[in-house]
Amino acid sequence: MVQCNDLFLKFDDEIRLKSSKKASLRTSRNSIRKDIQKYFDETLKVSKPKFWGQGSYMMNTIIKPIEGEYDIDDGVYLIHLEGKEEENWPSTSTVHNWIVKAVENKTSTPPLDKNTCVRVIYKDDYHIDLPIYIKGKDADHPKLAHKSKGWVDSDPKKLTNWFNEEVAEKGDQLKRLVRYFKAWKDNKKNGDKFPSGMIFTILAVNHFVEGYEEDDDSAFIAVAKEIYDSLNNDFSLKRPVFPEEELLEDWSETAKNNFLTKLSSLITNGQKALEKEDKSKAADTWIKIFGDRFPEYTPPESENRLNKGYALQTSEPAVIGNHGRSS
Repeated sequence: MVQCNDLFLKFDDEIRLKSSKKASLRTSRNSIRKDIQKYFDETLKVSKPKFWGQGSYMMNTIIKPIEGEYDIDDGVYLIHLEGKEEENWPSTSTVHNWIVKAVENKTSTPPLDKNTCVRVIYKDDYHIDLPIYIKGKDADHPKLAHKSKGWVDSDPKKLTNWFNEEVAEKGDQLKRLVRYFKAWKDNKKNGDKFPSGMIFTILAVNHFVEGYEEDDDSAFIAVAKEIYDSLNNDFSLKRPVFPEEELLEDWSETAKNNFLTKLSSLITNGQKALEKEDKSKAADTWIKIFGDRFPEYTPPESENRLNKGYALQTSEPAVIGNHGRSS
C-alpha cells in the first residue's frame, strides 16, 4: 500500500482559504461593520451594535468553492436592546430592515433580506451574511431574529468555542478533515441534498479517529466509515451546544438513502485507493472522489529511472495507465 498524505496536504493547500483572500474578505467585513455602526449612531441614534464572526470563516474550515461564492457569516448584536424584556423588543422584520437600510448602498447588488440574515453580495465571488441577535434580560443566550419564526434560540459563539476546544485536543488534522468533507460534497452534490458545512463539522468531531496523525488519507476514510455506521444505524444528529436541537429532522427517506449511498461509495473507493500499490493509480482514484483539484502524482526522477530499468528487464508487455478524471 502507498501513502498519499503528501497529496492530501497539497489538496488542502489548494482548497483552503488563502491568506490574501482572507485579508480581502476581512476588509469587506470591517467596512460593512462601520456602515452599520454609522447608521445606528447617526440615523437611529442608539448604541452601536457589536459583532462576532461565526461559521467556517472563524473556524478556519472554509474552502474555495468550485462554483458559487464564499459565504462569510458576521453576527450583529444589538447592544441598545440588550437587557430588555423580550416583550419590549421590536419585531424581527423591523431589525432586519435596520440592517438592510444600513448596507443598501454597499454594493451594486441590493442586499438580500433572508429569513435568518441580511446578505450583502459582492460580485468578486463572495457574500457576507449578517444574522441579527439580541441577548435579553437575565438571559444566558442570545436570540436570533428569524423573519418567519420570530425570535429563536441561537448561540453561534458556543459552537465556535466548542469546535476550537476540540481542535486544541485533537489537532489541526480535524480542520483539514472538515475541509476534505466539504470538498467532496462540492464535487459530488450535483443538486442532491448533502449535509451542511456545520453538520459535516460536527460529524467530523464526533467521529474523529485517533492514530492517523500523519495519514490524512487513512484518517479521512476512517472518519467517513464511522459517520456512515452511525447515520446508517440512526439518522440523527444533535447540536453539541445550546440550543441542542436535532439537525437532521427535515431529511426525507429518499434524501437519507441517497446520501448514505454516496457515503458508502466514498468509503469503498477510498479503501481501494488506500490499497493501491502504485501511487499514481491511488492518486487517480482520489481524483475521481474529489475532482480535478486533487493533485496527480508525479514520480521523482529517481523513481522514473528505476521503473525504466525494470521495464528493460521484464518480458511482460507494457501497460499504459488510464489517467482519465471522471467524477
